Amino acid sequence: MDQNQSMEQMIAGKEKHFSDEGFFHTLKKYGTKMGFKGLHAAATLYMALKSPNMSKANKMIILGALGYFILPIDVVADLLPVVGLSDDLVVMTAALTKVFMSIDDEMKADAHALLKKTLGEHYDNNEMQAEKL
Repeated sequence: MDQNQSMEQMIAGKEKHFSDEGFFHTLKKYGTKMGFKGLHAAATLYMALKSPNMSKANKMIILGALGYFILPIDVVADLLPVVGLSDDLVVMTAALTKVFMSIDDEMKADAHALLKKTLGEHYDNNEMQAEKL
C-alpha cells in the first residue's frame, strides 16, 4: 500500500475499534480524569495519526493505542477511580515511546490546540508547560 494512502482507506472496516467520534467522546468523558500528561499523549497521538508525514507502520501503532483508549471494555474498567484509566495511559505511553522520533513540534502544537478547542476551560496549557511535556 502507498504510504500516502488516506486514513479513511487505512482504517476501512476498523471503525468499531477507532473513529474520530469515539476518540472525541472518550477524550471529553474521561480526559480531565487522565491528567494533563495523559491528555497530551492522547492528543499528540491523534495529531500524529492525522499527519501525512507519519509512516504507515507508526500509524498502525497509533491506531492500536487510540483504539484501546476508546474501547469501552478495558483490562481495567475506566469507571474505577484513578486506576481505571491507568491501562489506557500505559498503552498510549508505550505507543508514544515507539513513534516519538517521528513526532515533530507542529504535531505537539496541534495537540495543544486540539485540547484547548475540545476541552475549553478544562484545559490549561500553562499547567501542561509546567509538567514539561
